Amino acid sequence: MKRAHPDRLQELLADEALGGLDASCHSELEALLRESPEAERDALMRTAALTQLAFLHRDSSAPQPMPASLRARLLGTAEAQRSGHKPG
Repeated sequence: MKRAHPDRLQELLADEALGGLDASCHSELEALLRESPEAERDALMRTAALTQLAFLHRDSSAPQPMPASLRARLLGTAEAQRSGHKPG
């Protein structure tokens, strides 16, 4: 990683792994990743996923079905981010 932005890059990668980024932060992350192609973007995603699995392993009653309305909102937000529009 380049020395100018490693902390900000790590912060944005962690935020992405924990729940996503708004369009502005996503653009900033993409720019920082272009400057630091050796950054391990997937490592934090894997860590977040493994942490979630560990919590579920400890409490198997924790998983609950996602409400349909929340699923629809999340899918709408994801689609809007892919197309560059804000959800309405």
